[in-house]
Parts: sequence; structure tokens; C-alpha cells
Amino acid sequence: MEPFPWWTDQQKKFAEELYRFVNEHIPAAEKAFWTRKFPMDIVKKVQEKGYFGAGIPKKYGGMELGATGCCIAAEQLGRLYAVGHVFVVSMLGGYHQLLHFGTEEQKKKWLTKMAKGQLGAVCITEPFAGSDAASVMTTARKEGDEWVIMGRKRFITGAGPADRYFVYAKTSDDPEVIRRYGHLTAFIVEKGTPGFSLEKINELIGFENVPNGYLNFDDVRIPDENRVGDVGAGWAVMTSGLNFERLVGSAVVGGGLEDIIKMVIYYTNRRVQFKQQTSRFVNNQFKIADMITWNKLARLITYYTAMLLDSGQNAAVESSIAKLLNTDYAIQTGLDAVQIMAGDGLTKFYPVERLVREGKIGQIVAGTNEIQKLIIYRMGALSYLDMPFRLRIDPELEIPVLSLDDSPWKGKEITEEVMLKILAEDYRVNPGLYMTIEDLQKETGLGKEKVLELVSALEQKKLVVNFRDSRGNIIMSKANYEGLRKAYPPEHYRYFPNWFDPEELGFFG
Repeated sequence: MEPFPWWTDQQKKFAEELYRFVNEHIPAAEKAFWTRKFPMDIVKKVQEKGYFGAGIPKKYGGMELGATGCCIAAEQLGRLYAVGHVFVVSMLGGYHQLLHFGTEEQKKKWLTKMAKGQLGAVCITEPFAGSDAASVMTTARKEGDEWVIMGRKRFITGAGPADRYFVYAKTSDDPEVIRRYGHLTAFIVEKGTPGFSLEKINELIGFENVPNGYLNFDDVRIPDENRVGDVGAGWAVMTSGLNFERLVGSAVVGGGLEDIIKMVIYYTNRRVQFKQQTSRFVNNQFKIADMITWNKLARLITYYTAMLLDSGQNAAVESSIAKLLNTDYAIQTGLDAVQIMAGDGLTKFYPVERLVREGKIGQIVAGTNEIQKLIIYRMGALSYLDMPFRLRIDPELEIPVLSLDDSPWKGKEITEEVMLKILAEDYRVNPGLYMTIEDLQKETGLGKEKVLELVSALEQKKLVVNFRDSRGNIIMSKANYEGLRKAYPPEHYRYFPNWFDPEELGFFG
């Protein structure tokens, strides 16, 4: 396992130890996979080693290796199939949430158990809520010092073996509260609580021996001390933990990439077709080069994101990128491995097809990859909004060029006529674009209300087209053809490059 330069000595030693441990137990994990038995014997050894405490502070019995330590554990334990998935959901079932929202008493109680290897699960998805996590319908009502939970959860990995279930339930029906995302609350429910039962186990692609199922909450009573965070703060608890969830989930999927690459190289060095090793086929070399590239990129974004979290920075965009790349790369690596190994790759006797199926699960859980792209766009695009340059017409070249020059309109009296000229001048630069209200504010130095007043007046005179948002607010403006004609004579908009002779070529107009 290749360490990164920024890892601490403790993290590097942990990675080396885990790598050796996993290599020793891969044969047992293979047998568990083929017999479809949950590998509790391996899980117990992981518990005894204290690996479940990778990220938990030492004061609660953990190793205090942060998000990086959790990713190291997930990446390596992911090579043991079911063991890795159970490790991940145990971390998701309270680790980040308790660290950031739990009371000191809750941390002492639950984090200590987690460090010792108590298995856990996170319960968000249900028949009414998938990617739309805010639509949770499982309810929790307060009765004295207790909460009564009623509802169902589904697609819960670890359902059955887990002893601790981190549950999000609806605690308000007030439309205004729901609009503010204040209707959810987080709770911990322990296995064995009356009314809490396992409804069924799913047969999922790639989860041959990983329990994933439905949970039933039939008026389950839990003490108020099992509530994590304030009443109504469940959405904040959930979303803050999702960055960590996506990151660690990425690491467990990416854990198998290196083993698959080794298998493919091993295979192609020994497979002969057309009187040569298939490793000498350029097409196979290109595919393997892609696999190596994907593996390194996936690990880089994973551990860079972990470093951001460990340093206390927001990593919402990065964790979504990590999830997206790791799962997409896993599937493509698996598909290319199958293609290279041809008929042998199609059999389950080689583990390459397994990566395709596990990667597919990874694309769905913890928010689909389509949701990740929305997050990356909506949050990531914000850092690209401040463009220091602006296209302006160069007086000598008479073409738009990137410029740092300030607006020539600032300091002037901005009348309707001047505003129309500004919009018409922008047509010369960006003929197919509108100007935003913010653009016009920067160009004129005016306040928002004055800009809106001017473009509204121009619209009434049918000289501009104003674009409105879904609430009817003007957000952009653009001079129409009549506005262009009124602002400047036709010659103002013309441009012909030196090689074009309008008279020779029969210019009209």
C-alpha cells in the first residue's frame, strides 16, 4: 500500500500493519464469499486489533488517526469484501455525528463501544426517501422522557449483525419547519429494543454475503439520552456526516482496484494468443495504463479529501468528487479487466467481475452519482464565479479581448439612454449573452434597485428583453434589435478582418 507524503508516521505504520493483516485473511474472506456466510470470525479479529477505532480519539479508546485513518482502514478492509462494508457502515452509524453533535456523555458511551468494534448501521433510506433524504416519513414523537419511533427503513447495510442503528426520523409536520429543513431529528436505537425488528434481507448485486435489509420500527421507545443533536437538527447532523460517509465509502470501493490491476498483469503475462503474451498487445497495455491512472487519481482525491477533513476544512465538493471517481473508476476498471481476460474474466473464478458489481452499488449508495454531480456543480461552481477579467472591445483591434480595465461608464450619469448603450456595447462583445444585474451594477456603479428600475423602464419601451427567474424577478437583461438600432448606428457594430474586402466581395448595406 503506497503511503502519501503527508501521512504521519502513525498513519504509515497503521497502513503497513493493515496491509499485512488483510493479506493474511484474504483466503478466509474468499471462502466466506463463496459460501455466502457473513465473515464474523474475521470481523472479530478486526475488533480485537482495534481497527474499528482508527479515527476515534484516544480518550475514547481509539487510535486518533482521523479521517485519513478511517480511509486507510476502509481501503484495506475493502479487500476483504463484506468486512470492509461492515467497517464502513459502523463508522457511518455515529462516528462523525457523535464527534460533532454528541454530548460528552454520549461520546463516552458510544464512541468507546465503537472503538472496541461494536457494529453499527446508518438508517436514512426508506420507502418514501432515497436521494430525496428530506422526505423521511418515519416519525418520532415525544412522550415524557422518551421518544416513540414508528416507521420503516430499507437498504440498510449491516442490518442484523449491527448492534447500533443511527436513525433519522421526522419530528415535525409544520410546513414552515419542513421548508427550513427543521423537521428531522437523529437518534440511536439499539438492537433488542422492543418493537424494533428486522423485516427482510435484500439480495443485492455485489453483496453476496453482506447483510442489507429492511427495518421495522413499531412504536419503538428509546430514552431522550439517545437523541443526538437538538430536536429538529437532524438535517444538519445528516448532511455534515454525509461528506465523511461519501469519503469512507469511496475508499472501501477503491480498495479493490490495486488487487484487480495486479491480477490483470499476472494474467496477461501468462496468457498467450497469436504466439505472444497478451501483455504485449498494445490495446491491453493502454487499458492497463488507464487502470493504473484511475487507481492513482482515485487514491489521490480520497486522501486529499481526508486531509482536508482532518484539518477542519469543508470538503463537500471534494468528497463528492472522491465518491464519483472511485465508483466510476471501479466499474470501468472491472469492465476493462473482464475485457482483457475475455472468457476467463466472465467467470466468478477470477475476482475481476466482482469489482463491476461492487462498483455499481457504490454508484448508488450515499447519494447517487447523479446527486454527486449536482453537489459538485452547485457548490463547486461558486468558487469559479469571480472572473477577474472582462471582455472589452480593444480600440485598435476592434475585437473583444480580455481586459482588466475598469468600466468606462463608472462615474457617469446613468440614464435610460446610457443603460441602453451599455447593453448594446455588450452585444459587440457577447452577442449571444445577457448581462446579469450584477454585471450592470459593476459596469455602472449603481445599486441593484436603480439598475432594475432602468432595465424595467427600457423593457416597457420595448428596447430590451429582461429574463426573469421562477419567482418573476429580473435577473438578466439584453438589448433587442430595436434597442441596438436606437443605441448606435449600424457602423458601430461592424467588424471585418483585414483579409476580408467588403467591396471586392460585394458587401451590401
